[in-house]
Amino acid sequence: MASQESHTRALPDFYQLIDAQRSLAVNFHAASPDQARSLRSKTLLVTGGASGLGEAFATAFAKQPQAAVIIADRDALKGKSVERSLNEAGHVVKFIQVDVADWDSVTNLFAESLRWLSGIDKGRTIDHVICSAGLEGEQLDLDPVDPEEFLEGRTEARPPNSLSIQVSVIGTLYTVSAAMRYGLGLHRLGPEMGDKSITLLASLAGYLGMYLRSDYTASKWGVRGLFRSLLDDSKAASCPVRINLLAPYFVATPLTAHLVPYMHKIGIKLAELDDVQVAAMRLMSDESIHGRAVGVWQGGPIDLGDDFGGGFGSDALRQGVEAGALVRSSTFVSQKRAKQ
Repeated sequence: MASQESHTRALPDFYQLIDAQRSLAVNFHAASPDQARSLRSKTLLVTGGASGLGEAFATAFAKQPQAAVIIADRDALKGKSVERSLNEAGHVVKFIQVDVADWDSVTNLFAESLRWLSGIDKGRTIDHVICSAGLEGEQLDLDPVDPEEFLEGRTEARPPNSLSIQVSVIGTLYTVSAAMRYGLGLHRLGPEMGDKSITLLASLAGYLGMYLRSDYTASKWGVRGLFRSLLDDSKAASCPVRINLLAPYFVATPLTAHLVPYMHKIGIKLAELDDVQVAAMRLMSDESIHGRAVGVWQGGPIDLGDDFGGGFGSDALRQGVEAGALVRSSTFVSQKRAKQ
């Protein structure tokens, strides 16, 4: 274990580099580092890894040399299926069931993960975490009710569905907290610790909103808020870990499968799943990237400039809207009516 003196010496060097990188946008058209070399013998834990984007991230990472992947998901049937498929293909994968909105379940996830990794290589910890668990949400019921019916108990006072917020916001908060305290081995410093990263999965709904999905929109704004605050929180806690955010546009996944035909009908241009996967792998493999928010829409990934210099994403998003690649929530309904 590193001494307190070496711990104090190492952190300024790390944060000098990190603070400099926070001002640099990522150029996805430029050559990237050797991905296979950067991720060799590394471990990824991905929540929501049994389907959709999470499964895509797990599959891409599992193909790296001597890599190990932990798939965490509430759906045991799908999780076991992905685990079996990837292991049969010769990869090293472990599924662990988790409810990310439950703290005990999350800490158990990391305990089981570390025990499994120790069986592969004693002392091995998790290197990269992607928080991709999420739910679509549903339309808020805002139909007015006669106050007399309410007062007389003739109408049921149902709470709005908050599962999307619980999974995306509380789940991400729990996962990041447990990862940084217990899972990433951040108590060690120097070359033996290696590169560590956390990628938060938001959505462009966290910038543009999503039509008739207030809970989903709020959940992704919440993830975006966590991203911004964690950059300083991790530094204050002396945790040398890179933190980035990935915000895709609509992508064809099981979560959106029922919406895709309709989105095509009204002219919504979907992002490509492969582009989201490429962006995630770049964020994990490129040790120079920290504190960046990356959007993905038709045409590939782009640094959103979600910082003071980039107008907190406004310039990149404005260009996407003007080019017709993005649709703001406030204009979605007008497009819908025009296509009817």
